[in-house]
Amino acid sequence: MNGLPNILIVEDEDIVRTLLAAQLKSAGNAVTQARSGAEMADCLHNGRFDLILLDLGLPDEDGIVLLRQLRSRSDVPVVVLTSRDEVETRQTALELGADDYVHKDVPAEELLLRVRNILNRIAGPRGASRSDTADEVFEFSDWRLDIGARALTDPNGVNVPLTRAEFDILEMLARAPNRVLSRDQLLDGLMRSDEAPTDRMIDSYVSRIRRKMGTSDFIVTVTGIGYRFVPSPS
Repeated sequence: MNGLPNILIVEDEDIVRTLLAAQLKSAGNAVTQARSGAEMADCLHNGRFDLILLDLGLPDEDGIVLLRQLRSRSDVPVVVLTSRDEVETRQTALELGADDYVHKDVPAEELLLRVRNILNRIAGPRGASRSDTADEVFEFSDWRLDIGARALTDPNGVNVPLTRAEFDILEMLARAPNRVLSRDQLLDGLMRSDEAPTDRMIDSYVSRIRRKMGTSDFIVTVTGIGYRFVPSPS
C-alpha cells in the first residue's frame, strides 16, 4: 500500500456510515462512502481500495449477493458488518470469501483492531516484509506460486484467482512441504479473530483452493489434525 489505506464503507444507514467513517479516519485511513450496491459498483469502477466494509442489508441488493459477485473478480479484503445474528449467514459469508464477520454492536476499538490486522496482512506473511518475499516463487508439478505477485498459475500458464485468505493458506502449506500443519496453525497464520468455527472456516478455504486448482492431490487431509502439502504427488 502507498500512502493511507483506502477503505470503502458500504452502508445505507447514514448515522452508522458517518460514525464509521469518522472512526476509520481518526485511525489514519482514507475513507470513501457508498449507500447502496449501485454506489459500491461505481466506487469500485472509479477507484482502488485496500479493504471494504460491507453491510448485508442494503436497499437495492443483498450483501451476500454482492459479496459473491465481488469475489468472482476481486480479492480485495471484505469485512462484513451487519446486525444479523444467524450462524448460517455468518458461515455463508465466510465461505464466500469474507475476511471477517463483525456485528454492528462490536466496540469501535475491536472493529478498528480487526481492520488493522487485515490491512497488516496485505503487506505479507507475519514476520516478513514484502521485500523479504518479493522474489520468492514455489514451483510444483508445473504449477507456480509467485509470492511477490501473489499469483498462482497452472501448468498452462493460466492465472488461478485466489482470495487473500486462500493465497495465504496455500503459501503457508507450500512453505512447509510434506509437513502437517494443524488448523490452529493455519488460522494463526491468517491473523484473524473470527467467531466462526475454526475447523469449518479452514476446511472451507482448503475446499475452495482444491476446487479452483481442479485437484486435491497437492493438499492432503490429515484426519483430526490438519493438512499436508505434497509438491510431487504420486
